[in-house]
Amino acid sequence: LVLASLLLLFGVYSLYALVLIPAWGNPAHVAGLLPTRVMQRLNLIVTLALGVAFVGNGLALLQQTMVFYGVDAGTTISSGFIQIVRSSTRFGDVWNTRIAFLVLAALLHAASLYFRASQPQNVHAFWIANAWLLGMVLGSLSLTSHAAGSLLWTWLAVSNDWLHTAAVG
Repeated sequence: LVLASLLLLFGVYSLYALVLIPAWGNPAHVAGLLPTRVMQRLNLIVTLALGVAFVGNGLALLQQTMVFYGVDAGTTISSGFIQIVRSSTRFGDVWNTRIAFLVLAALLHAASLYFRASQPQNVHAFWIANAWLLGMVLGSLSLTSHAAGSLLWTWLAVSNDWLHTAAVG
């Protein structure tokens, strides 16, 4: 859920910024520079993918806590182990940052929806900002991936993993 939703989000924002706007962008469509029907579909995809991303990240934290402590989901939640993982592990640090970036992306997307009637010229800027932001979110996946366990040239391995993930997105 996490990987699919984040790749979809990055892909939609990158498609918008790198393909649709250069090929089809038109200043006649003030809100987003694309026809309304296209922006509506893109907004629907982004909204659904953001929802799945938040649910998936919540489940990932739950699953990681279950693995760390070898307990079931109920015990993980009721015992407070989940807060220990969030605050005292590398996974938790990266997870907190990823969630903060996702909240920011959701706020930017909500702002693009809110201001599309009153300040339509800003919609494009919100979408471009989210393309960059989701690139950083994909980087957070690389920080907790197999590449981070490399004993030789860790940052090169993590960078390569991030570039590969971004290319897939």
